[in-house]
Amino acid sequence: MQMATHGQSEATDRYAAAERWRLATYEVLGTAAIMVVYFLLRGVRPDDAQSSVSRSLALIRFEQQSNLFWEVRIQQLFLHWGWVMDGANLIYAWGHYPVLLAIAIWLVLKDPLRFRFVRNVMLVSAVVGVGTYWLLPAAPPRLMALNGYDFGFTDTVHSATSNAYYFQPGPFVNDYAALPSFHFGWILLASAAMWVNTKRKLLRAGAVLMSVVMGWAITVTGNHYFFDMIFGAIVVGFAWILVSALPGGSFVQAFRRLFAARRSPREAPARQT
Repeated sequence: MQMATHGQSEATDRYAAAERWRLATYEVLGTAAIMVVYFLLRGVRPDDAQSSVSRSLALIRFEQQSNLFWEVRIQQLFLHWGWVMDGANLIYAWGHYPVLLAIAIWLVLKDPLRFRFVRNVMLVSAVVGVGTYWLLPAAPPRLMALNGYDFGFTDTVHSATSNAYYFQPGPFVNDYAALPSFHFGWILLASAAMWVNTKRKLLRAGAVLMSVVMGWAITVTGNHYFFDMIFGAIVVGFAWILVSALPGGSFVQAFRRLFAARRSPREAPARQT
């Protein structure tokens, strides 16, 4: 009898594990499909180099006036260390979406509801980002010299001598989508997701380090200004607050409730008198 119970328990555990992986697969693939749409909407925006460079010049002047324009000096500190720059290139190229995928799988297996919350935060921030890329395109530091404004930035990731293979399909490419920086903002979101979903000190330390290292990497590789990162963090923070304020932490559920509330009076049966 005990052996039969033990066998049933093992079968139940295997079934539960299979269900978790099935759910994780659906959630991650669904999120990936949403991100493909995001990249397409971002990538089909026609280049506007003149407007983008002008906007970045305004950002540089703002940082100079605020004594924050240190990006060139920080990059210069590391350029002569070849192995350090090789590491920065690899972090920029492969420390973003692969890391987001790994954390997504970890979180959806841990708690699908919490994963959906983080996914919804990312989706809201993506909508804001696409709107900004279309309305307020901005050139990254690495492209300023090519457009006649040489502040001393070096493009280390996309150059012919780069050790990082950073491939993006043509329809996904938008060289003037620097503001906001989701290279930083979404890693910050992943760090926050790790922090609030674990009590383990080592994992929390890793979450903080992850954002710090990415912020360093995108600066020393000449891909973003400080303001780009700050704006990316603000957009993600706004999205987090918005999704948290909605019923159940899900704007999808809130929309369904709203739609059902509007439909129910018409569909309710007439009261008998």
